[in-house]
Amino acid sequence: MALGRVGPVHAGFDRWFRVLVCAAVIGVLVWQLLDTLEQEAARLQEQSAKLTLNQLRAALVIKGAEIKLRHGGEYGAWQGKNPFDWLEGSPAGYTGICPHGKAEPGKWCFLPQMAGASRQGRVIFRPAEPITIAGQQGNRETPVAWATGVEFTDSNGNGKRDADERATGLTLIPVAAN
Repeated sequence: MALGRVGPVHAGFDRWFRVLVCAAVIGVLVWQLLDTLEQEAARLQEQSAKLTLNQLRAALVIKGAEIKLRHGGEYGAWQGKNPFDWLEGSPAGYTGICPHGKAEPGKWCFLPQMAGASRQGRVIFRPAEPITIAGQQGNRETPVAWATGVEFTDSNGNGKRDADERATGLTLIPVAAN
């Protein structure tokens, strides 16, 4: 028998071993690809949510200036109002009033609540992927929320507006989603 020759049994084993190694390598690469895609989807969703929040904050600055000029800076009546109403157009992912009191995964909505004679509510975002946005962590089961509030000069640093502290505009305040 000559050296270097492989018998038919060894050739079949060698072929199957190569196929098995190739399948394992492809499996690992596919696993890595799916993991990377999931991470990128979460990153893109987080960036999109930050962009929407920035749009809302810009709308609040403009609305605050309008209130200052037209209403003498009486911001109290605007607390809890829907800031999406003050945008030129609806941002991607905004569905309007929350259907069934909940936002759909990856979507924004406004959840109105009756507070006396005025309608107030919260802006709700339910991430499709786990993200952290504006200091809040959210996922499919745990949405994040904000309410329109009055921005003020907190001269004593207690986080609450006292009678002698001047209102300066409108802002988004993190609140509980439920």
